[in-house]
Amino acid sequence: MQHSRIVGGSTAKRVIACPGSVALVDKMPPQPSSSYANEGTLLHDTIADVLDKNKPPEFFLGRTYEGITLDEDLIERKLRPALAALDQIDPEGRMEYAVESRVGFGDYLPDVLVALIFWAALVGALLCWIGNSVTEYLSALRKTSN
Repeated sequence: MQHSRIVGGSTAKRVIACPGSVALVDKMPPQPSSSYANEGTLLHDTIADVLDKNKPPEFFLGRTYEGITLDEDLIERKLRPALAALDQIDPEGRMEYAVESRVGFGDYLPDVLVALIFWAALVGALLCWIGNSVTEYLSALRKTSN
């Protein structure tokens, strides 16, 4: 899903607090993407489809985004650990996933549509955090919730 270059989950607070920043951001030249960002987008889209369509990651082998191809290596290094962490967080599979929806801000911010990512914080953290163990991650989560 194509995301707004003006507002998103990480910029919503600024845009709501300062709607004038939308005009300033709109004047900025487009920022080039990186291979890391492209890989992250590919992984985000894939894990969203794995959760939403209830298909194994291998179902999406060969999927590409901006020159990055989902292969066995990416599945093993990135998707499997993220899915294993989700299994530890919700071993009975009771969580419901709302992957993404597009919303508008109406008259408050006309012409601005945003892809809201309900699980992006969790999935993004899991994908970025692959170097740590699931136990350390869950322990850190428990500490912050206490």
